[in-house]
Order: sequence, then structure tokens, then C-alpha cells
Amino acid sequence: MIRIAIIGMGLIGSSLGMALRAADSKTDPMGELEVVGYDADIANAKEARGRLAIDKVANTVAEAVAGVHLVVLAVPAQAMQTALQSIAPHLSAGAVVTDVTSTKAMVAEWAKEILPAANPFIGGHPMAGREKSGPKAAVSDLFKGAVYCLCPTNTTPGPAINLCEALVERIGAKVYFIDPVEHDAYVAGISHLPFVLAATIVKTTVGTAAGREMGALAATGFRDMTRLASGDVTMHRDIVMTNRVALTRWIDDTTAELNTLKEKITAGDETAITQFFADAHKLREDWLTQKPGMRPGEAEYEDMGLDQVQRPSLFGRRTGGRK
Repeated sequence: MIRIAIIGMGLIGSSLGMALRAADSKTDPMGELEVVGYDADIANAKEARGRLAIDKVANTVAEAVAGVHLVVLAVPAQAMQTALQSIAPHLSAGAVVTDVTSTKAMVAEWAKEILPAANPFIGGHPMAGREKSGPKAAVSDLFKGAVYCLCPTNTTPGPAINLCEALVERIGAKVYFIDPVEHDAYVAGISHLPFVLAATIVKTTVGTAAGREMGALAATGFRDMTRLASGDVTMHRDIVMTNRVALTRWIDDTTAELNTLKEKITAGDETAITQFFADAHKLREDWLTQKPGMRPGEAEYEDMGLDQVQRPSLFGRRTGGRK
């Protein structure tokens, strides 16, 4: 039996536990699992247990990670350093550590500095979430069909990679191997920039003196555009603080695009304004046609049997299932 500890029983940690335990152990390669959960707020852990996300509530970090094969750190990005320090003395030799935070490079550096050499770390990031937070918002199908980034290095042991890949497959997600720095640069644009913009739009409209009157006129477009502003404040703060360089680059690029559009609007350049929106329309339609959430190269093998699969990977193309 594989034993897994989840540290942090919020939305992602609890949803992960629910997904792991909901899978059919008789047919899934991981087989029977025992999932132990710990949260600094015991109420969160008990709520997760009540929602069948975990088999057992641990009272301490040491109790949670004792004798487990895999530890999943599901805590805010800026709490990761402390979380790594708290588990390091209690890990069994060979236990694998992964995480689910939205930034990877800084976390990977902390893990390299803190974890024992006998405990490999593989950064992870499921590209899934909800605007609600906490274990009460957890759902067992949160990761189904979602891309799940894994960030091993060329020195990461194969068995550790296989274990994390097995976890991803068990919850119905799709593995996407990527370098930590490259990951942070990409998600800063397609994940972190959107919630920064959502928050900015809310502050510059309904956050003004006329906000009450404006809010009465807001319809589905405003609601959809600003949905991310309802997300977890601490999580968003930590993401920004641990990915500042990449995010500020995207903010600069966005500001430049807005200034360009502003100049066209100020000049009343109807042709240029039309072209601006036409270009954006085409880019989005092309993206939709390419099936959002599909990994590069996935269309080439999505209908093939597992024995024929050539998986896209940071380390080249890998054939078939786990080795």
C-alpha cells in the first residue's frame, strides 16, 4: 500500500485527497492508498476528513509524514520554505516530496537547500482551481482533464518521477513536464496576469465613488472578466511575491498594449482600432481551435493506445506508460 501525506487541507489539498480516494484502486496502477492529512488549522483537517478527502487526520507534521512514500505540500507559496523545514527532519529515506504551488523556481531552490539528499523533490502545479477556497469548496473532479505541470531535473531519480506521474494520472489530470523557470515565465502571463487584471478592473470601476451606481449596470461580461478577483487573497499575494520578475514583465507588456490602444482611441483611428480588435479576435479563435488545455504535441497521439504514446517531455519524447 502506498501512503501519501497531504500538508495543507485547503481547496487544492482537499480536492487532491478526494480525487485520489475516489479512484478505483482495483484498476489504477497505484493500487490501495492511505491518505493522511495535516493542516495547521485542525478544523480544516477535520472538514477534509468529513468530506472523505483523507483517511486519517494527523495532529502534527511529524505524525503526518512518518513512514509515507509521498508528501504533497499544499500550502501558500510563501509558506513553502517553512513547510519544507518542518517536514525535513521527519522524512523516511527515499520519501518523495512534491507540491502544488503556482510558482516553481523559488520553491525548487528552497527544496534543494532544505531537503535531505535521500528525499527527491519534484515541483508540481495543477492548472486547475476555483474562485472559492477552503476544504468546503473541494470537489473530487477538480483536476479531471487538466494539465498538471511536473518539474523534475535531469538528476531526479526515475522512480520518483514515476510516482508523481502516477499520482497525476490517478486524479485524471495530464502530465506536462517543464523546466521550473520556463514554467514561471509562462504562468505569469496566462495565469497570474489575469487575476492581477481582474483585481485592477474591480478597483478602477466599482472601487470608485460611482461604484455603487456602476455595479447596478454590470452584467455577465463584467462578472466573467472579474471572477478571479474573488480568489484567495493570500494565495494571490504569495504568487505575486514569488514570481515578481516574470509577472512585472507581463504587466509592462500589457501596459504597452493598453497605451497603444489608448493612442488609437484618442486619435479616433477607426481602422487601427478595428485591426487591434480583429487581431485579438483571431488569436483567441486560433487558441480555441487548438483546444485549450491540450499539451504541445498531444493531438498527435490522443487517440492512440498507451503502448504507442510518445509523451511530450522536457527530456525528449518518452514512449508508453511508466517504466
